[in-house]
Amino acid sequence: MRRQAAFVARWAGRGLFKATALVAAFVLIVAAWLWDASLLTAAADENLRLIKAVTQQLPPDWASKTESAMRIFGADRALLLSEGVAVAKLVMLALAYPFRRQRR
Repeated sequence: MRRQAAFVARWAGRGLFKATALVAAFVLIVAAWLWDASLLTAAADENLRLIKAVTQQLPPDWASKTESAMRIFGADRALLLSEGVAVAKLVMLALAYPFRRQRR
């Protein structure tokens, strides 16, 4: 019974960590939008530029098709959320690092 409780607690903690990171990413995006909305547009455009540069290595005309598809589906904005989650996780881990237990 004790092993199952530890298993459930571990997974609940991981879920809570991921949920907190997602909420923190939304807060980060809203804060960036309130501070300077053009910053988000510039970041999304930079994401598209990077993806286009990578897809240039594929057969001809794929780069423009990829950019068009990403703009249609709003994936450039979704990448901002993914980046926000990554930044939020890094910040949370950096804050929690001094308090981690040492494994033996």
